[in-house]
Amino acid sequence: MKGIYKDAKYYSQFNNCDNIKNNFDYLTVAEAAILWCGIPRSDLAFELAQCVRKGDGNALSRNIMKHPYVQCVEPRCVLLHQAFDDGKLKMGRDGDKGDYINGEKDKKDYDHFTCGIGHINPDRRTIKINDLKEFIAEYHADDMPKTLFSDIDIHKLKPITHDDYSALLAKNKALEARLEKAAEVYYSQRDEINSLNKALQSQSVITQDDITQASVYQLINTMKGLLLDSEITESLFVNKDNTNAGKQPTQSMLVNHIADMNIKTLSERTINGILAKANKI
Repeated sequence: MKGIYKDAKYYSQFNNCDNIKNNFDYLTVAEAAILWCGIPRSDLAFELAQCVRKGDGNALSRNIMKHPYVQCVEPRCVLLHQAFDDGKLKMGRDGDKGDYINGEKDKKDYDHFTCGIGHINPDRRTIKINDLKEFIAEYHADDMPKTLFSDIDIHKLKPITHDDYSALLAKNKALEARLEKAAEVYYSQRDEINSLNKALQSQSVITQDDITQASVYQLINTMKGLLLDSEITESLFVNKDNTNAGKQPTQSMLVNHIADMNIKTLSERTINGILAKANKI
């Protein structure tokens, strides 16, 4: 069997382990700020090289970076350092496992009963990617970049705003109105179909109500007129399709002839009903 050419593209299909790597990969504070600004990870090294330190004084100012074009890098650096000092963000030393400064989230003071990571020099502060994501999702859920969060994460973690709720409520009401209208149309059409079915079934049965007295009198007068009309001859009632047939008219020929006269109260159905009833007398 011919072997498969295995290049970088082939092996890339197996690199679906970001969720695992995020437990171990760490960032410097400046790198975390750059990713939080929305810059892709693939551009991280290039963008970091463009940054300059805010100052050369204390360790904190040396670890607050400024980008010449992305203005949000600096304030995010400040915010991340402050979050660690306030016990809201886990950090580690030089890539080691991170923890809150006093061992518990939002804990302000250190005591001997809780083991925290304690103070970390700003030069050595690092952040695990999952710890960064946890911090952003909890305290800045309206500012989750796609460089760190998937679309599913964003929709799941982002809190619903009043505007979002209003939009969803309006959409829901519109759908309910459409559903109610569809139900009305359905019931209306169902009733109409039932009525048509009943009418169709009733057409095959002649009832006493279908035969009015006026129809009976009209048939009698019509037949009387046919008998007294000198122009009406026996040939009008002969079955022309059967040349061997006798010259005696049949009931069906008579009915067809009267029906063809288009008398309002004498349809073929009504005439047959009257004659059928008469035959039973």
